[in-house]
Amino acid sequence: MSEQRFAARRRNVLIRRWRRTAAVVGGVLIVGTLAWLIWFSSYFAVRTVAVDGETTLKQSQILAAAKVRPGQPLARVDTAAIESRVASMSRIEDVSVSRSWPHTIRIKVAERKAIAYASIDGEIRAIDRFGIDFRTYSTPPKGLLEVRVNVFDARQRQQTLAAVAAVVNLIDTRDHGLRKQVQNISAGSRDSIVLDLTKGRTVTWGSGGNLTRKLSVLR
Repeated sequence: MSEQRFAARRRNVLIRRWRRTAAVVGGVLIVGTLAWLIWFSSYFAVRTVAVDGETTLKQSQILAAAKVRPGQPLARVDTAAIESRVASMSRIEDVSVSRSWPHTIRIKVAERKAIAYASIDGEIRAIDRFGIDFRTYSTPPKGLLEVRVNVFDARQRQQTLAAVAAVVNLIDTRDHGLRKQVQNISAGSRDSIVLDLTKGRTVTWGSGGNLTRKLSVLR
């Protein structure tokens, strides 16, 4: 092999090595730049917080609970922490938080819906389908069943409300004719539910178990 050919071959080898090195360095720089833009710069920072699904709550109330910090890189926002803070609101049944690139945090909520009301600690409280009391009314709301729970222990009262709420929800969704006849529901425990019907009739329902079977028997 002549000296010229050897030198040319060596130059080609060096050029290929330089190109590979340049490609690797370039790739690292691109990845590093993208990582900096996404994770640390203000280029993809939070500028907007969108709230959807609220009915009785105001957006300002949800935003105050969410505590999303404007200007924070979107990728570094702790969406789970936001969900936890919004979920702690008494009227919120479910919440999901997501990122919408390049600048938005989206908060989607589902508020609790009242299916009954009860007098608790001197207040008229809304009861949802899980037996959770979540808001106060100034006067008894029209169109909702009254639940009379004579239980003083907080834990047992909650269990009783959950059992009664399951019965109310069943009647509301499965038998509108019966719903029109129920005036109120009372319970001294989760196993002693009583339906007060029109025309002075009462139904001893018992516990919150075997709901569908009990409804069939009552029919």
